[in-house]
Amino acid sequence: MVQQLEEQLVKYDLTLGRWCVLVALKSSEREMVPSEISDDLAVTRANISNLLNALEKAGRIRRDFDPSNRRRILVSLTPEGHELIEQVWPVYEQTITENVGNKLTLEEQHQLEKLLEKLV
Repeated sequence: MVQQLEEQLVKYDLTLGRWCVLVALKSSEREMVPSEISDDLAVTRANISNLLNALEKAGRIRRDFDPSNRRRILVSLTPEGHELIEQVWPVYEQTITENVGNKLTLEEQHQLEKLLEKLV
């Protein structure tokens, strides 16, 4: 499934890691500091830094100083980042459905959903 996701995401100049950062920012519905993103995705700070650099260079995120604490950096989606999520989400959802959803009964899907909620 990961390989199929990567194959779909590369069409949008995305890796799975970059996609996950965009989704984390969208889901939070607010600006986030890089350490929050790192914790949410369970990746190292160095990894997040590389992902943010690539996304910023592509114009998909923005990093700004926190006006209340200039030592903190706040990360947010740009309008281009929001648009990209809207474009890619159906492809992402279809890939997940084909690899997971279609292989499970409705009851098994509900069980998986409950188990995943428990882990979060």
